[in-house]
Amino acid sequence: MQELQARLNAQFDEATKKKDDLAADAAATRKRMDQASRLIASLSDNKVRWEGTKAMFNQEKSELVGNVAKASAFVCYCGPFNNEFRTKLTVDYFQQDLEKRAIPSKGKLSLTEFLVSQNQVGEWAMEGLPSDDLSIQNAIMVTSSDRYPLMIDPQGQARKWILKKEVELEQFKCIFSLNHPNLKDAVKIPLQEGYACLIENIENEVDPMLDPLLEKQITRRGRSSMFIKIAETEMDYDPKFRLYMTSRMANPLFSPELAAKTTIIDFTVT
Repeated sequence: MQELQARLNAQFDEATKKKDDLAADAAATRKRMDQASRLIASLSDNKVRWEGTKAMFNQEKSELVGNVAKASAFVCYCGPFNNEFRTKLTVDYFQQDLEKRAIPSKGKLSLTEFLVSQNQVGEWAMEGLPSDDLSIQNAIMVTSSDRYPLMIDPQGQARKWILKKEVELEQFKCIFSLNHPNLKDAVKIPLQEGYACLIENIENEVDPMLDPLLEKQITRRGRSSMFIKIAETEMDYDPKFRLYMTSRMANPLFSPELAAKTTIIDFTVT
């Protein structure tokens, strides 16, 4: 009798343990189901936002060609003009031309936001560049153009920014004027070492001696050696070389030839 009772008690304990295990599994399953339900509900709430983001990306993708064309035209052609004429060119000419050619683009495209990040704008501000939209446009043209910048700078704002941006200008004495007694030899070291160089107080023309430099008539020999010939003198050329030019004249009469060789940018403060 006692053996039977012991056997039944053991079976009861085993059945009770199974029941407790099943109850624990059921509770865990209910918890996972609740979590899954909350996740599904959360994903459902985000569906509208995701669909909106997808539509925005598709819109940006469809407008990318037109936006790039407008931004490229702005960098290439708008530098010599003030803010009023830059806006007129961008809105009345570039945008209308894109529409005429049926090229999708964003009508109210912010060129500064499209062409440069806020981090870069912050770096320029630390270098002393004013934070207004016109100054940021000018900085974009200076840093993005393939041709060397020629800056109309009657108030000296561009010069002040460039000196802070390129600290080696004063460190290595790479600031010259066109009436330097030996300009050819003066630019030789910056060319060879890859330093920045500033030629200031330009009036209406640049010495034709510098045309090979402005036109980047660079000769490559071998894999890494690069040369440029200035005034019949062949000089080593480092691709890290940067050239900046400034004019203190408020309304210089630059020739079309000079405009084709440089990127003219109006830094005049109004």
